[in-house]
Amino acid sequence: MSTRLDRMRLNCRLVTRVLGEEVFAATLDLGNRLPIQLSRARMVCIPILISATRDMIDRKMRGTMVARGPSINAIAASLDLPFETARRNVQRMADLGWLAIDPGGGVSLPSPMPRALAEWCVDLGRRLRRAAARMEALDATDAMSLDLGTCDNSCTLAALDLFLIMAGTSKHFQLRYTELFLIHFVCTASVVHLNEEPAGTAPFARVETVPDSTQRMFVPMSTLARLLGISRSTVYRLVSDAADAGLFERRGNGVRASDSFLTSPDYVEALELVSGRTATLLSRVERHRCGIGCTALDHVLRRPRPWRQISTLSSSAQIG
Repeated sequence: MSTRLDRMRLNCRLVTRVLGEEVFAATLDLGNRLPIQLSRARMVCIPILISATRDMIDRKMRGTMVARGPSINAIAASLDLPFETARRNVQRMADLGWLAIDPGGGVSLPSPMPRALAEWCVDLGRRLRRAAARMEALDATDAMSLDLGTCDNSCTLAALDLFLIMAGTSKHFQLRYTELFLIHFVCTASVVHLNEEPAGTAPFARVETVPDSTQRMFVPMSTLARLLGISRSTVYRLVSDAADAGLFERRGNGVRASDSFLTSPDYVEALELVSGRTATLLSRVERHRCGIGCTALDHVLRRPRPWRQISTLSSSAQIG
């Protein structure tokens, strides 16, 4: 009898496809919630915020007494960012009230954390449930893996972990985060067949199967610039570099992943890594029991403990 880990690794293209849709949509959503002053630095600020949020929720759930967050140097190293880039953007977010820097240099979220970020975290947990439900429907994970009774903080933490895991695959390709995000985004957005016919994903689910060229559309570079919130000149540069490296192929102003990249050992290894870690994280969320209740987001949203999603509550009632 195959285990969840076996099934998810076997169907690694399907798993990363489903996760990619939710992770990328959540990333773009967070970018839209940032202050306008950060609009030109979205692709740097987003992973920094996610790293700090993940650290805060993990510490709150564990009940650890360590209040100090990671240093700027640790954040830069974990996200493969230049130190000065991380320092400058951490300071900007601190000035705008989205991060806090303690006297010892630790970076954390302010208390209370920004309402827009707290609400995004709650939605992130819902996104993980949706991804699990879709993978379940496509027979890539266990039935009823994440239901409405599952702890929201645990779901949010797992989703943040998945974001950082996907970002961490940059080491497979010697790319920085923005470049990697663009490549993953194009791989996800270009597959017409999987966008429109979920029941037809099985032929393209496994490691040895690649969507036929007729099923992969070219994504306009103007669309990439608009969705990612970066300039067209930056997109053109990143796309040109990826095309020169054989990762992309272009048609006019459109771009899609190349056959050689989609079948490359590095890309396949990254897919298997993401699907395997996803299986582990889903199992961890299922085993989690709140006990007296998780408080990582509750102190911001003023909710009773333990909190559960109740469909009859209005949005205003949920956020106090």
